[in-house]
Amino acid sequence: METKRRERLWWAAVSATALAGLVLRVVAAQGGLWTDEAWSMIYAAKARNPMGVFLRINHDNNHHLNSLWLQAIGPGASPLLARVPAIAAGTLCILVAASLCRRCSRKAGMVAALLFAVAPTFVAFGSEARGYAMMLLAALLMFLLVAVVLEGRPARGARWWLAALAVFGMFSHLTMAAPVAIVTTWLYLERRTTLGPRLALFGTFRLMGPALAATIGVILFVFVAATMSPTGMRVGGIEPFSSELFVAALDDLALWSAGFRSSLPWLVPLGAGAAALLVMVRPPDWAGPRTRLYAMLVLTVPIGLAMLRASNSGYARYYLMSGVGLLLMMSEWIARGLEGRPAVRAAAGLLIVTLMGASLWRDSLLVRADRGRPEIPVRDMASLSPSGASVAFAEPRLKAVVAVAAERIGYRARFAGGCAPADFLLAAQSRRSHWAASVQRCGIEMDAIDSSVAIPLGGDSWVLYRAKTLQSFGSADSGRAPAAKDRRFSGRAGVAQG
Repeated sequence: METKRRERLWWAAVSATALAGLVLRVVAAQGGLWTDEAWSMIYAAKARNPMGVFLRINHDNNHHLNSLWLQAIGPGASPLLARVPAIAAGTLCILVAASLCRRCSRKAGMVAALLFAVAPTFVAFGSEARGYAMMLLAALLMFLLVAVVLEGRPARGARWWLAALAVFGMFSHLTMAAPVAIVTTWLYLERRTTLGPRLALFGTFRLMGPALAATIGVILFVFVAATMSPTGMRVGGIEPFSSELFVAALDDLALWSAGFRSSLPWLVPLGAGAAALLVMVRPPDWAGPRTRLYAMLVLTVPIGLAMLRASNSGYARYYLMSGVGLLLMMSEWIARGLEGRPAVRAAAGLLIVTLMGASLWRDSLLVRADRGRPEIPVRDMASLSPSGASVAFAEPRLKAVVAVAAERIGYRARFAGGCAPADFLLAAQSRRSHWAASVQRCGIEMDAIDSSVAIPLGGDSWVLYRAKTLQSFGSADSGRAPAAKDRRFSGRAGVAQG
C-alpha cells in the first residue's frame, strides 16, 4: 500500500513538472515563424495535398508529419497553432524521460523530468514548427521499450511497436536513423555479455529487424521519390566541414542543454566525451544497462560526423541525441548523489538547483530572442509604408519569412530581384561579424533601421535597411490600405526562387 502511494505521489510530481514544461514551451512558442519554419509552411502549401508532401517537396526541410500539419492549418494560421505538434511532443518527452530514468530510481526519474522540462535546447525544439520534437519523442519511447525488454519483462508485440516508432520518427525527421542504429547496437552489446555473440545477434535482429527495415524503407522511399521528381533532392544550404564550427556547435549544445561553458570552446565537449567514454568502457557497479546507451548517445553522432567531415556539421541541432544522452546520464548520477552521504547529498542538491536556475535564465533569453523576431521586419515595413513596399533580399532564404508574415497580416510585399527598385533590403547577420550601418544597393544608399539577435539553436539574426528615398509604389500611395485582392502570398514569385 505504501509503495502504491509513493508511486502515485511520484507520478503527481512528474506530471506537475511536465505541466510546467508545457507552459514554458507555450511561452517560447510565441512570435512569427523563423526561416526554416516559414519555408516548411511554404513547401507544405505548394504541395497542395497530403500525397504532395511525400512526393513533391523533396527537400531536406520537409519533415513529413510536420508538413502534413502545416498543410492542414494553412499559411494564414497563427504561429502558435503551427507549433502545436512540437509543443505536445516536447511535453510528452518529459514524461518518457522520467519513465526511462525511473528504472534506476524514483529520484532519477524526478531529476530527469526537471532537467528535460527546463533545458533550453528541449524547450527550443519543443516549441518550433518542425519535426525535431516528434523525432525525439519516438527515440525516447524506443529507448524505454528496449530497456523494458532488457529487464526481462514481457513486452507483447514489442518488435512491431519499435517498427511503428521508427516509421513515426523517420517521417518526423530523417535523423531518427541515428537513434535506431544506436539502440540496436546497445541491445546487441548488452545481450552479448550474457548470451554470446551468435545468440545476441539473432535476438537483436529478431527484436530490431522490423525497425531497421522500416528505417531503411523510409530512407529509400524519400530518395526514390526525389530521384523521380523533376527537381531531385534539394538542400537548403551546404556549409563545408569546419573544425571550428564543429566544436562551436558542440559547445553551444552543452551550454544550452546543461549550462556548461568554458573560455576554451573545445574543453566542455572534450570533457563530456571523455566522461561518456569512461562510463561506456568501465561503467560503475551501481549503474544499470542504460548507462552504456547514454554514453553511446553522447559519443556516436559527433564522432561519426567528425570522421566523415560531414557538411553542415556546425549546427547544434544535429547533435540533439548527444544532448539527450547527457541529460539522461546526469539525471541518474545526480540521483545517485542524492542517496549518498550528507555532504554528497548537499552537493547533488546544489547542483540540481544550479542547473535549474541556469536553464531558466537561458530560457528567458530564448523567449526574449524570439528566434530573431522574424515578423518584425514586415511590421516595420507596414508602419513606414502601410500600402505596401518592394523588398530586396541579401539572402534568398529570408524570402519565406517575409512571405509568411505578410500573408498573416495581409500586407502587400513585392519582391525585388536584381537591381529592380526596392524600398527595403533584408539581410542576415552572422554571429561572427557585425552588420553595417548603411549599405549601397545598385547605387542606392540604404540605412539600417532595425535588427535582431537570435540564439544558436534556432532563428536568424537580420538587419532591415531602408532606402533614403522610397523607390516603389509604397511611397506614392502610403495613405491607402492594401487592397483585398492583395491579401495572399504576395511574394510567391520570389519565394519560388528561394
